[in-house]
Amino acid sequence: MTTGSATPPSARNQSEVNTSTTPLTGAATFTGTFEQNAHQDVMISCQTDAAGTLYLDFSVDGTNYSTFPTAGFAVSAGIHEFHQASKGPRYFRTRLVNGSAAQSYLRLYVYFGSFTISNAASNQSIGLDSDAIAVRSTDYQDEVRRGLRGGVTGWNKWGYREALTKDAADELIWATTGNMTFLTTASTFTIAYDGTGGGSTDGAGTTGATQLYFYYIDSTGLPAISAHTLETDGSDVTAFSGLGINRCVVSLNGGATYNVSAITVTATTGGSKQAYIPAAQSVTQQCVFFNGSNHISILKYLDISIDVVTKTANVLVKGYVYNREFDTRYEVYRTNIDTSVTLSASLVDPTGFALNATDTLYFAATADSSNVDIHCRFSVNQYQKT
Repeated sequence: MTTGSATPPSARNQSEVNTSTTPLTGAATFTGTFEQNAHQDVMISCQTDAAGTLYLDFSVDGTNYSTFPTAGFAVSAGIHEFHQASKGPRYFRTRLVNGSAAQSYLRLYVYFGSFTISNAASNQSIGLDSDAIAVRSTDYQDEVRRGLRGGVTGWNKWGYREALTKDAADELIWATTGNMTFLTTASTFTIAYDGTGGGSTDGAGTTGATQLYFYYIDSTGLPAISAHTLETDGSDVTAFSGLGINRCVVSLNGGATYNVSAITVTATTGGSKQAYIPAAQSVTQQCVFFNGSNHISILKYLDISIDVVTKTANVLVKGYVYNREFDTRYEVYRTNIDTSVTLSASLVDPTGFALNATDTLYFAATADSSNVDIHCRFSVNQYQKT
């Protein structure tokens, strides 16, 4: 009389040819072997300390195959990647393409069987490529803003321009003068502030701004965050390079709680103005959004308002997309605000407006009257593609 195998059912159903614990070197690939069995489902569990991409390959003949998903599942360093799929009688294999960093460990396991639908715990961040059902009541946009949705970042952008020049050409909506020159080659940034002679209003030893955080597009075109500690001479150069600044904020101060004087950031190469923090406002005020090179973004909301001394101005507002890869500008939005009728315009696009990789979205205005101020705010979700 037998009492059954001592081997757990899960181990009996483990795929030997698609499971691996051998760490991969940088840019190396583990490719499993196609196998066919009568199990309905397949379960994949993967964890490693280096970023990579996991692919699930399905085949009806063991040779020709299709991949799910086409772009693969993004594997983050140290994060458990878990997926289930309906296999049926098809052949299956897994592939793991490692990133540039070598792995020090790899735990890639594949099991066959019949599995219940997976779920995500109530306090778990849910990735864009997660196939688990969320078991909590959820508001998607709130969870994006709370950081509970992996692979997507919510942005609110705002800015204003005071005293539009009468009958001038397009003027960028930001809290300074002139227009922005978009960079096609990465540059370090030069920070100008009132810190001459050992510190006057901002910089080391003052009550004003002492450190800045930059949210920018780096030299590879990807979103990045870097801190810069202000010195004392009123002109610093950052240690990092970038192609555009989405936001610059005062992250530390000496007691005033804000930057006492205006801070201007220019491209070290060429000297073009790239960001501006008005005095006492602690954050850039500019209606420009730089999309990453591995991202697609969706514009969700746009709001524009006008301040004018007399209600007789016509203000033409335009939205543009500049694509760095093609070095081409496209007009994508236009509205005219007649201040004798209304002082505002807003847009909630039911399908959303998509920004492609390397796009820069910005808004500009012209007015047929002096003493016109314009305010603009828009919201964007930025999604990582792979």
